[in-house]
Amino acid sequence: MPRPKAHYRMTVTNHETGAHLKVELIDLPFATHVRQFRVRVNGQWARKLPVASKTVVTKQLRAWLVKH
Repeated sequence: MPRPKAHYRMTVTNHETGAHLKVELIDLPFATHVRQFRVRVNGQWARKLPVASKTVVTKQLRAWLVKH
């Protein structure tokens, strides 16, 4: 089965350590009226938040950036 292509991709790079965080949002096959995406982080399907909207992913990414 081919790997699904991302609809949106966000990449965060730590220039001190060279570490990357790549978050990809993949369209769900049967979308409802609420725009939800399947989440892939660094090439692996997300475990804590497998399905989310762009808003939720952006808020969590922002919280992670502030924390680190």
